[in-house]
Amino acid sequence: MEIYPVAEKVSLLDLELAIPGFEQFIGCYVIRREKLALVDVGPSSCSQNILRGLDELGVDPGDVEYIFITHIHIDHAGGIGKILPAMPRAKVVVHERGKKYLVDPEKLWQGSKKILGELAEAYGMIYPVPEERILTPDEGEIFDLGEGIELEALLTPGHAPHHLSFLERKNKILFIGEAGGVYTLGRIRPSTPPPFDLEQMLSSIDKLVRLEPALLCYAHFGPATDSVNKLLSYGNQLNLWRRIIFDGIMNEESSDKIYHKLLSQDESCDYIVKSHFGERERGFLLNSVKGFSQYLREATNKS
Repeated sequence: MEIYPVAEKVSLLDLELAIPGFEQFIGCYVIRREKLALVDVGPSSCSQNILRGLDELGVDPGDVEYIFITHIHIDHAGGIGKILPAMPRAKVVVHERGKKYLVDPEKLWQGSKKILGELAEAYGMIYPVPEERILTPDEGEIFDLGEGIELEALLTPGHAPHHLSFLERKNKILFIGEAGGVYTLGRIRPSTPPPFDLEQMLSSIDKLVRLEPALLCYAHFGPATDSVNKLLSYGNQLNLWRRIIFDGIMNEESSDKIYHKLLSQDESCDYIVKSHFGERERGFLLNSVKGFSQYLREATNKS
């Protein structure tokens, strides 16, 4: 397992999903302050990797106070219920709309299997989380980790209606989940699976830009500087996708044709698909085209 230094007392665990091509795919951020915190814990199949990573960092899982979850998609939150017995003090911080799916994950699990198929099975079962261990923060709620370090909860819907980002206020480190897309090989690709909402996503990006973060910590995958420019570029990229996909819908083009038009006009995505992560990214890109197309069709019908 790879462990990457991110900032003072902040590390990134590469959770190393046991599927070829899924290295550097999903990470768990470990914040080692007076109160120990994790940001996203990945799927249940990676739970032992978290425990091994904490051990390599010299951290006792029993000292974890908070598990911050950016959103409840199975690759970010599926492992909470499995790992919680090793973290008896930990409280799970999640959007209020995600709480019921953690307490009773059957609907989330069945939906994940329907959308992801064999990949959901590779991620592993979702286990229930005791309701009394879940916190649902208000916008701007502060979590004091000690040593002058506070995390602020921010509502950032768009990628998912239950998406949160978390700002470490002193050093302006922003744990962004997928509110800024997916960061792979220094490039960004949109992450717009159904049910995606473009207007909410663009509004969330504007909100994060105003914070002027110094460091973006992507769940997929890793930290990045030049944060404001990356967020602004992501907004421009989404607007490019809107034009391409809307034209494709109006011309009654197939999803496959729209996908190839995106690759020809969005160099970032073309670069990623041509990399050794190409097979993995191709599937996620097609699902993002599906979510974006669904949003545009619904928006067109409303107007």
